[in-house]
Amino acid sequence: MSGTRIARVEVLPLVLPFRGEFRISRGVIGATDRGRTVALVKVTADDGTVGWGESSPIPVWSPETLHSVVGAIRDHLGPAVIGRPVDDLDGLHRAMHEAIAPGFGAGMPIAKAGIDIAVHDLLGKIRGLPLWALLGYRRATTVTLSWTVGAPDLDSARRSIEEGRQRGYRHFNVKVGHDVHHDVALCEMVRKVAPDSVLWGDANGGIPPHRAAAHARALEAAGLDLLEQPVRADAIGTWRELRQRVEIPIVVDETVTGPGPLMELIRADAVSGVALKVTRTGGIFPSRQCAEIAMAAGLLLVSSGLTDAGVALAANVHLAAAFGVELPCALNGPQFLADDVLALPLAIEGDVVTVPDGPGLGIVVDEEKVRHYAVSL
Repeated sequence: MSGTRIARVEVLPLVLPFRGEFRISRGVIGATDRGRTVALVKVTADDGTVGWGESSPIPVWSPETLHSVVGAIRDHLGPAVIGRPVDDLDGLHRAMHEAIAPGFGAGMPIAKAGIDIAVHDLLGKIRGLPLWALLGYRRATTVTLSWTVGAPDLDSARRSIEEGRQRGYRHFNVKVGHDVHHDVALCEMVRKVAPDSVLWGDANGGIPPHRAAAHARALEAAGLDLLEQPVRADAIGTWRELRQRVEIPIVVDETVTGPGPLMELIRADAVSGVALKVTRTGGIFPSRQCAEIAMAAGLLLVSSGLTDAGVALAANVHLAAAFGVELPCALNGPQFLADDVLALPLAIEGDVVTVPDGPGLGIVVDEEKVRHYAVSL
């Protein structure tokens, strides 16, 4: 291992400006009048090199909040990793798991992800290698994005679909898990406007288990290509039933907070695909493990984010390209965030983003913007 060690960990709570309103089955992710909460993580090595990470807590999506993430990093995770070698990624996660115990998967994975991403960025800068080179995979150099439709009513959804098409997006993911009639009408609307689209539905666990099979079959008949997180995380019996009774892929998201839960779902033959999501899974190191397990099990790999700012977006883009995710990725930070903390945004043309080639994440954080959007907790 190298002699370079972690010297300082800082966590910086921000609220970034938001475009419109983004709603899922459990509530509102972000809106113009409230912004989007983000915790940036800055890890400095003892040689002065800096790496950046991001945690993206959403209380209606996960148990973590901006307050809990900031407190966990400041009081527990940060102190646990100071002094550790930058290149001991396994040791980094063992130290974080000792500081905050795992449950069914990683304990507080979104908080842990911020440190993990920052250390990967730091390690890449020290070695002069982009993240994909650290991972040892490079199956693509670009990633195609999907436009997210998370509107409160069909008229708003129609306007969102048209905006996506005007901005060059060819594929759509829709937030379902509401009334089945609304969800079916939404899928039919997308199919009519964009018949060649890959149409991805995400219920965020919002479909009641006793209605899940009928709801999923109705969406399948309306033209849906895959259904993500149809029911709550712990309804394993329902997951297995859906896998058996529905033809389209059943993809897991919120349930997988680390390799352990994914293995349990595979043993139960309960899923046909998994969404790679760096912040949900505790960072890049465990996300790589999940990707390799999924590939070995023959599962479909897709990619989605948490309406991430540029730091986590870059990490997700690297991961999706490294493992050759073929379906359009539901990485919608560029769609909904009105500003970011990067000095230069990722290169996006239409719905195609180019993987950064610089060392680490290949990004530069604008610290003036960080100070501008900082909030006090």
